[in-house]
Amino acid sequence: MLLGDLLSDPELGLVLLNGAEQMDRPVRGVYITDLLDPRRYLHGGELVLSGLMWRNDPGDSERFVTALAAAGVVGLAAGTARLGHTPPDLVEACRRHRLPAFEVPLAVSFNTLADRIQRRSAPRRELVSAVASGADLDRVLRMAADELGTDCWVLSAAGWIVGGTAELPDPIRCAALREFATGRLPRALPPEQPDAYLLWPVEADTVPHVAGWFVLARGDLAGWDEEKEAIATDLGTVVALVRARVDEARRIAGRSVEAALRRLLDGTSTPAEVAARLETAGLPTNEPLRAVALSIGDPAESTTLLREIAAATGMASVTAPLGDGATALFVDDKAHLAELDVRLRRLVAETEPGLGERRLAVGVSDVSPATALRGALEEAGYARRLAQRRRGRAEVVTATELASHEVLLASTPDELRRSYRQRLLAELIAYDSAHNSDLVRTLRVFLDCSGSWSRCAKRLHVHVNTLRYRIGRIEEITGRNLTEFPSRVDFYLALELDREPAD
Repeated sequence: MLLGDLLSDPELGLVLLNGAEQMDRPVRGVYITDLLDPRRYLHGGELVLSGLMWRNDPGDSERFVTALAAAGVVGLAAGTARLGHTPPDLVEACRRHRLPAFEVPLAVSFNTLADRIQRRSAPRRELVSAVASGADLDRVLRMAADELGTDCWVLSAAGWIVGGTAELPDPIRCAALREFATGRLPRALPPEQPDAYLLWPVEADTVPHVAGWFVLARGDLAGWDEEKEAIATDLGTVVALVRARVDEARRIAGRSVEAALRRLLDGTSTPAEVAARLETAGLPTNEPLRAVALSIGDPAESTTLLREIAAATGMASVTAPLGDGATALFVDDKAHLAELDVRLRRLVAETEPGLGERRLAVGVSDVSPATALRGALEEAGYARRLAQRRRGRAEVVTATELASHEVLLASTPDELRRSYRQRLLAELIAYDSAHNSDLVRTLRVFLDCSGSWSRCAKRLHVHVNTLRYRIGRIEEITGRNLTEFPSRVDFYLALELDREPAD
């Protein structure tokens, strides 16, 4: 409700005393008082109703209005039952403090005015009450949609529709995800969409943006009044309460298995003990499973994001922080589990725009029985480390890709990898730097061509004799013989390490 709505209501008959240019102020509540300084009871945004019982002299008007302005109220409605009129000194004080003021006719009670304002705010209070009483998200969205007069949805940045009042076309869902990734909300979808849609944030300080939720409503921002905007904004706040409830349930489920998984990996827990924890978390242990390990740098944020991605798959799962990232266990039939990596790649691709400067690495194990859980956890961990070595900002690696030298490199401690690369390549790098030569690149191309002189020379655009000279210099500087296969393997692995993305 706006101040102008009250002024234009013929049943109220309010008389504007000051502030005609401020009638677009929204009224967030109402407070009736006859205290000279009521600011301790005010939160901002209220219309204050007063019978002016506090006024004994003109100086009281300045003190009263100063207190109201400091509290951030939107206006004053003055009753005339005591004085018969609104004192000019009060009107002047309101003008100085840019506080709109009305005079309330004797025929209109403060209760009538307060009831009119509170009825307009009732939908928002009902949303909060519904969540407090345990209402689920679908019920909250239906209530909001009734008040807004339009369909609305809650989407996750991880790509899934958390709830909604109607079917949402996939092109709109994808466009909304792209807009949310920009971080600039509220906003409208680009005008090329056939219908107008608006995005509102769901505020949650402990949730990274890449795992956030947001409200999407059908409508044109230009056509919405202040009341609808307030309802949509409050809906975002109410959905944040639902999100907090969902996240707490997820954390409880995760805690029930986190310690068991750690003990399983360090050998101090048995598969039977872990199976009991999985049953407690709601995962049947007579079904096959797949393990997924994820990292975006911070373990807490990794856990939140993996929980969102897991929920988006629609499969039964439980997620817990593990090591420097997070791990989820998915339980389903073999056919659905076989499709998990395909779903994860799609979800990760949709998540990528919201990563910012961070890199996302995901590792997925093979389908395994619950009795082979430890092996599945280790597979997922190795696959994730392999994903971290790759150069993309969002990589998904499955266990089928572990039959490669890359997994050996990924499993080697960082310090050992750096030392290995330094010992093999440091002298060549230093020589290239000092002589402006190209020996490291020559070596790389030579090995990529499997030691073929003609193919390598062609790729480097040099004569074969020039290539032979360069390879000879490499052998002299490093003391290695490149006709020997072990030397070629050593250099190949060192050059693979040289390709690794910077941390």
